[in-house]
Amino acid sequence: MKIQGSKINFPGDVIAAITGSISALPDGMASGVMARVNPVHGLYAAIIGSISGAWSTSSVHMSVTTTSALALATGSALKGISENEKLSAIILLTVTAGVIQLLMGILKMGFLIRFISNSVMRGFLTGVAFLIILGQTADFSGNYDSTMNNKVLKTFDILIHPMKWNIYAIATALATLVLIFLIYKTKLKKLAIFFAIVLVSVFVHLLYPDSLRLVVDENEITASLPGVFLPDFKLLPELLLSALAIALIGFIQGAGVSHMKPNPDGNYPNESNDLRGQGIANIFSGIFSGIPAGGSMGQTSLIYNSGGRSRWANFLSGIFIALLVVFLADLIELIPMACFAAILIISGIDSINKEEISTIWQTNWYSRIIMIFTFIMTLSVSIQIAVLASVILTFVLHVVRASNMLSLKRIDFKDNQYIESSEIPKHLASDKIIALQPRGSLFFAGAYALMDILPQPNESRRPVVLFVIRGKTEIGSSFIHVIKRYAEGLKRRDGKLVLVGISDNVYSQLERTGMLKLIGEDNIYKSTKVIGKPFKQAWNDAEKWLNSW
Repeated sequence: MKIQGSKINFPGDVIAAITGSISALPDGMASGVMARVNPVHGLYAAIIGSISGAWSTSSVHMSVTTTSALALATGSALKGISENEKLSAIILLTVTAGVIQLLMGILKMGFLIRFISNSVMRGFLTGVAFLIILGQTADFSGNYDSTMNNKVLKTFDILIHPMKWNIYAIATALATLVLIFLIYKTKLKKLAIFFAIVLVSVFVHLLYPDSLRLVVDENEITASLPGVFLPDFKLLPELLLSALAIALIGFIQGAGVSHMKPNPDGNYPNESNDLRGQGIANIFSGIFSGIPAGGSMGQTSLIYNSGGRSRWANFLSGIFIALLVVFLADLIELIPMACFAAILIISGIDSINKEEISTIWQTNWYSRIIMIFTFIMTLSVSIQIAVLASVILTFVLHVVRASNMLSLKRIDFKDNQYIESSEIPKHLASDKIIALQPRGSLFFAGAYALMDILPQPNESRRPVVLFVIRGKTEIGSSFIHVIKRYAEGLKRRDGKLVLVGISDNVYSQLERTGMLKLIGEDNIYKSTKVIGKPFKQAWNDAEKWLNSW
């Protein structure tokens, strides 16, 4: 079977791949720094993620590489892991996250992205952006690194100790920021970060202040491609929760990237297949000792805007990154650590979507509170706990909102016409027919919310309630419990409950649960292709039943 986007677009794909690889080089190293590991592991993730992700995702254009959010989550997961166990931890963490994503993709769980509210997403991503910025204060200021655990407190601690700052590190970081800003205004803006690092590194090398930390002072960059490793599962209990959080972060980010551009056939990629592809890319990244990778919005946009139109653009980008690592390893070691602080600060600032924040803020107080809560959670606790809490919060809010959106409509049948009304009496009248139709979710809390707004039999005699649930292909046990209690209450008043518009599947549920026997088979009216026919028949039969007394 031919893979969509497998035909190379020459020379556009090659030019885009070269541009993307030059951009990915500093980004990959910066991600490694953020993940608290040797920058080379970020480069390995950029290489393997780009190569394997190019052919495994549903999206033709998605670039699977390092991202700030995934790097930050990785750094949080590796906190407390000893240096001699870090390599094993990286491999296990990345492979496990990949396996989780692969299984989610195979089980077609891509639809779950629909339950992640925009308020939760924006609060989380904005919190991540702030953590990225705050996390650079140590490298930006030089030698002083606070012992505080929380990044907010650590930043404050560094700021109140100016006597321990390194003026050379601050000057280097500021020079990098200024150069990126200036180059960005030229035609070379796509390579602004690359050229800024080169120019600053050359200048620093000429001066070479002893107190300024370089990459070589922290880590050795070997001029070779990564070797193959198998994960050691002894750290799995400690890293499993973090791997799940990283898999979810990659899932959320990838879903956003997936729908940036349609595939060449005009259709948008499938979320589940993209999730499966990211899982495969992470399994390979872990085996080759790379940190977790995922769909990168920035890299995807860069390669597409540079002329990339097929899978070859991302594949070749990974190849070119590998060549840069092999031939430029000695030069990479001479890059000042302060340069990465500047890069990551810019990355964090770019991640703050002011327009989206403003839209959510102006929507309603409900969305505003959710966004603020998620933002504070992200700043306060570990990144993996924050993302899992955000996902749980989203599901809870979905159930709460669905139950709050439940409404009950009254339908009267007069002069052969249907008349809808929102006026629902608190109590049922004697010897009268009332037809009710619920609107909204009847699962979980929604079913119990319905019980609170149903008119009650109380002292009435022979009330008849026609309950219209046309269009429902399935009902939950909570709803069955509610209508059971309601039907029993009507029977005690010599009344009856009539269900109208029942699908075949719901009918089977009523039969299996004993509700068919309780309500009576004659009081169940199945849905037909002629809209209104079952309702009209049920109403006429109810009138005959009342007249028979």
